[in-house]
Amino acid sequence: MKSFPCGTSRARRFFPVVALCLLACLLTACGKSAPTYYYLLESGEKPFAAPSLPATSLRIAHVGIPGYLDRQGVVSRREGDPLLNVNNFDIWAEPLDQGIRRVLREVLSPSLLAGDIAVQTTDDAGWKAALLVDILRLDGAPGETVRLEARWSLLDSADKVMARGSFADSATCPAAQPGTAATSSLVRTQSLLVQRLGQALAPEILRVLKTRRQSGDNS
Repeated sequence: MKSFPCGTSRARRFFPVVALCLLACLLTACGKSAPTYYYLLESGEKPFAAPSLPATSLRIAHVGIPGYLDRQGVVSRREGDPLLNVNNFDIWAEPLDQGIRRVLREVLSPSLLAGDIAVQTTDDAGWKAALLVDILRLDGAPGETVRLEARWSLLDSADKVMARGSFADSATCPAAQPGTAATSSLVRTQSLLVQRLGQALAPEILRVLKTRRQSGDNS
């Protein structure tokens, strides 16, 4: 009597067990997702306090960013490559436009306060000048060049343009070191460029508002 049918029966009982084990392993693997990391732009400025605030105040009214940056994941892009890498596990802890606005406020505040100008932290009324910034480009990749391009306008309280200009700068982003997140290097370099934008804007704002004071135009 041949044993083949009996072996076939055993095989039929064995395959479902193997399939269940494989399914259990697959479900276990799917249950372990990669951790999510949250990033903030840094201004590099120390907190400061002022005993009183000047009567003249600046409002950072608008910071615009291009659509390709308007997302939660940190975007990286290699020089000359049309491909964007959006990291779904390295994400911004706040909307990027708000982060840039915050860094500009923190960078501008000490310099402008020394010129008797306060930077408002809210959009309340009472401001004498408004700063509008449009970020045209802020991209790069670890180990490569990161570039920032922006346009800005300074308006008075009647929405009249007092000054406008453009800004462009770049910095080399260090390559990721073993055991460290590549995104950290990218965010630090982007922070540096936004800081430089604020540092470049400070003397322009002081110059324009000082000229208006001397001319007696406080509208």
